[in-house]
Amino acid sequence: MNIERVLVAVDFGEEATHAARYAVEHFAPDADITLLHVIDPPRRPVFARDHLPPEEELEAVAREYAATQMHELASFLTSARVRTEIRVGAPHEVVALFAREIDADLVVVGAHRDRARPAGILGSTADRIARTCPVPILVAIEPTSEAPGNILVPIDDDDVAIRVAQWTRELARRFDAQVTLLHVWSVAVYSHVSSMALVSKKTEEHARAEVERELNAAAAHWLEEIVHAGVDRDRLRAEVTWGKPGDVAVETAARIHADLIVIGRHGKHPVVSALLGSTVRSVLHGAQCPVLIVTDR
Repeated sequence: MNIERVLVAVDFGEEATHAARYAVEHFAPDADITLLHVIDPPRRPVFARDHLPPEEELEAVAREYAATQMHELASFLTSARVRTEIRVGAPHEVVALFAREIDADLVVVGAHRDRARPAGILGSTADRIARTCPVPILVAIEPTSEAPGNILVPIDDDDVAIRVAQWTRELARRFDAQVTLLHVWSVAVYSHVSSMALVSKKTEEHARAEVERELNAAAAHWLEEIVHAGVDRDRLRAEVTWGKPGDVAVETAARIHADLIVIGRHGKHPVVSALLGSTVRSVLHGAQCPVLIVTDR
């Protein structure tokens, strides 16, 4: 995977600055970087319009402030080729359109978390960008100064799995990282297959044991086959279990101390892409490390 053009959405918060630096240092040190700030004008109450400055004046002030902040951030990223862009509109819509406009290979966004909530709920802007961005997006949740050395890859048997495998191979090679592949059977599928096995087994315990042994072995083999090319077998392992995929992924990431989670987002159609899958949403809102969302592109 060649990462030649990176779009970094910035709002001048601490998270955005950390996200930009993390992406440039580890994912795209040789890429062309575009810092994009989107001015999102607040709704002007009808009763107050005569008492507020004209919209053009407010936008001019916002642009002047943004230009100053962008210059400082660009100079901070001294190792990269950086240009800046300021636009007006709804941030998630502008990011999606601009990513296509510059043919970005990766979009990067910082992750504001609600510290008052136990799980640290993801900010609405990052959530919306994750739902609508047409290209892979790196949500830099609590990034560190170190390159990812331990990558968790929840993977399913769908069309986007091939793209996830391609990104996984490249990142494993680039970071010389340990990769844990994770496949989670849904409770419904697991229960159905177990009930079918009861036909030939004396007890439910024996049936479930055989189901777990056979399905887990088959799934683990499948996972390793689609990813292993280019990845040292010694640095690749697979886990298969059952439950709610998003919750299991978050729990596994915490257990293995993952530095990065790579996960696919379904759907090529614009309407489908706008609906963030429950698994990806659970991972984004529960992860304690950066999350790379791979799209169909």
